[in-house]
This record gives sequence, C-alpha cells and structure tokens, in this order.
Amino acid sequence: MNTCKATLRVLAAHKLYIIIYLVLIGVMMLAISGSALLGGGNDTSDAYEPGRATVAVIDRDSDRGGVASSLRTYLAADNDVIDLDDDSQTMQQAVASNWVDLIIIVPDGYANKLLDSATESGKVPVVETVTSYTSGVGSMASMATGGFLSLTRTELIGANVTGTGNMTGTASMTGTASMTGASGMTGAAGMAGTVARPDLDDLTAATKRVRAFARDKNVNHEITVDHTDAAVDADAASAVERAAAGFGSTIKVALYPLFLAMTVCTALVSGVFNVGETRRRLFVSPQRSSTMGMQRMATLCGFALVVVAAYLLATVALMLAAGLDPTSLAPAGMAMTILSACVYALMTVACGFLLGEAGFSDTMANGFANVFGLLLLFTSGVSLPVDMIPDSMLAVGRMLPGWWYCTAIDDALGIGTASSGGVDAGGWATGTGIVALFAVAFVALGLAIGRIRRSRPAPVSAATTQLAEA
Repeated sequence: MNTCKATLRVLAAHKLYIIIYLVLIGVMMLAISGSALLGGGNDTSDAYEPGRATVAVIDRDSDRGGVASSLRTYLAADNDVIDLDDDSQTMQQAVASNWVDLIIIVPDGYANKLLDSATESGKVPVVETVTSYTSGVGSMASMATGGFLSLTRTELIGANVTGTGNMTGTASMTGTASMTGASGMTGAAGMAGTVARPDLDDLTAATKRVRAFARDKNVNHEITVDHTDAAVDADAASAVERAAAGFGSTIKVALYPLFLAMTVCTALVSGVFNVGETRRRLFVSPQRSSTMGMQRMATLCGFALVVVAAYLLATVALMLAAGLDPTSLAPAGMAMTILSACVYALMTVACGFLLGEAGFSDTMANGFANVFGLLLLFTSGVSLPVDMIPDSMLAVGRMLPGWWYCTAIDDALGIGTASSGGVDAGGWATGTGIVALFAVAFVALGLAIGRIRRSRPAPVSAATTQLAEA
C-alpha cells in the first residue's frame, strides 16, 4: 500500500506531464474526431431548398407582348426580383458590389424578334444579361430565363400551326414533349404544316400560358422522398454504420496522447525508484523489491485503465452530441474494442517501464515518446486514410503496435481495414494479441536491462584524483 501511495505521489509531482500530454493533447485529438463526427452527420431533409438569386429585369421594350412582366413573375417563384434603374453606372455598381446576382435587359424590339423567330428556323433571340462572377445562383437564374423564352417560342409555334395536324391552344404545352425545347417543336411543326406569323396578342397569351404551365403541379411534379420499408431499413443500417465508424475512429485517436502520457509517466516513476540512494533503501526494507516493483506497476496499469475509461466516456459523449446512438452498436464489438484499448494502454506502461529500467532521463523519455508517438500516429491510419499512406510507411507501420491496435478495432466493429466487411473475431484476436506481445517484449527487455544495470552498479560519487607532494 505504501508503494502505491508513493507511486501516486510521484505522478502528482509530475502533474505537468499529465496535463500537457493527457489532458491538452487528448482534448485536441478528441476535438478533431468530434468535428469529423459533427460534420459527417446526415443533415439532409425531405425538401431541397436551392439558393435564391437576386435578379433585376430592365425592360427597354415597353413590356410589349408581356415579355418583361411575365419574365419577372416566372423568375419570382425561385428568385428575389428587385427593381433597378436603367442606368449604366447604377448597373455596374450593383454588379460590382454583389447587390444583384443577375441583370436581364430586354432590348428594344425584342417582342418583334421573338415573333419572327416563331416562323423561322432560327433560334430564340437572346436577351442581354450581366451575371455576377462571385455567385453561382445568378448563372442558374440565367438558365431559367433561357428556359422561359424557349417555352414561349414553343407555345407560339404550337398555337399558330396551320394545315395538317394543327396543334392549337394549350395542347402544345401538355406532357413532357413541350420540354424538349424550341428546336424540337420547330421540326414537329414543319412536318405537320406551316406556322402563321403570330401577333402581339398571341405573344401575350403565350407568356401567360407559360407562367401557368410552370406552376402546374400536375405537369411539373415535385421530387419526393421514398419512405418505403426498404428505404427505412437502409437508413437504419446507415445509422448503425456511422455509429460504428464514429466510435472506432474516436477510440483510435487515443493512441497518441495515451502513449505520450503513460510512457513518460511510467519512465519517470521507474527512474525515481531506481535512483541509487532510493534503490538502496528499498533493498534494506523488509519487503521484497520484486513485490514493490509489481505494486508500482499495478498502480500504473490501474491509472492507465482509468484513462481508457475516461476516453470511453468522452467518446460516448461525442457520439451523443453528433446525434449517433451508441446503443445501436453490437455489444460484442464494443467489448472487443474496449479490450483492445485496455491492452494498448498496458503496452504503453510496458514501454515506459523499459525506458525507466534503461535509465532514461526526463529529457530522453520525452524525446523518445514524442518521436515514437508521432511514428505510431502517422503509420497506423489514424491521421491519414490507409489508401493514402505510402507503401514504405505501411511497411513500417505493420512492425509497430499502433497499426495492430487500429486494425483490431476495425475488425471488432467491421469498419475501415476489416477485410470481411463485418465483425472479424479472428482478425481482432490477431491484432490484439500482437499488441499484447509487444507489451510482453517490452517488459522482458526492461527486466533484462534492469538486471544488467543492477549487477554493475555505478559508484555513488564520481571518482576523484588526489595529488600528494613527495
């Protein structure tokens, strides 16, 4: 019991390392994982709401044929139509300041050109447009403008065909055939008969019918979401997969801060107990030194497991904040994941024990933990996807415990590198077993190095040379 208390007092004396490595770096890694969880949620709804553009229509044709007014009404359904003075400086300032996304100018004589295009094989006459280069919604509104004019010309052609197969009235705007554009209707009219030149009244009627057609829900059906049982089952399966991926990725990020904190703290504790004067006092105590060593290591292992439990609680909290359900995970997968984390934590304690038995100073232990910890971080697939890691780094990673820790979690939850696409108990046992073998190797190597150092003790004080006069 006294050894356990002494171990905790040593840890408390070096609390700065715990605060930096365990708390600050741990919070940073959890924040990175939390941002990924919060950003990867499914925030889509049943309705799509596109961005609305700010559009100004400049009429220089005195609204002949109702083109300008109908165009404003047509665009107002999906955009914000505003008034703008027909002045070059005003329009330049409006576009330069991003006050408008699109300016449409209906030029003088446009109605006559549109009427002439109904009897000719040419294209729809274009209107002048000024689009903001910083906004994509302005380009979408410009496309809608072209669609309105194309439909208007199509309606003029269909309403003024004479001869065989005359298409009159709104019949030209029914069905999806009218959406093929002006060129398709021109060909159809040419085969059915001739097109009489329409007048302004025909143009006014055509623009009104286009406005009515655009708002006819029986023709332009809205996109709906499939709420069948198959879709619900797919959503539920996707939610379970997201929960498993979120739980596994968050547990993986504990790899780096846990290795830093436990390796350095264990090395410091071992170094304090292995100081020459302290070691000699322990040797002359009535309790065996091996028993005290096991008590010391048991305390450090218990501290590591407490840290793992804290990371698990933080992981569950992050999942709940991200809208993921931890209870949807398979109990067996969670149990295997927790066991892998505990084995990895014990491995970090074993590594620190090796450093302490080798006589590493505080500076040396910190340097080794940071360099080796970064190597584990960048070769295990935590910081980068596995398919983005070069083959040389993957080869190095497979020789380190961090890689096998991450693959064990993937196999336990059926995510990431899991080859079967589901829970792989055999792969999990292999990865966790290799991490445990690393721990055993570190402990065995530490015991061997410690025995060698104790069999060749260094002198208490440095040797001095005395010069005596003859």
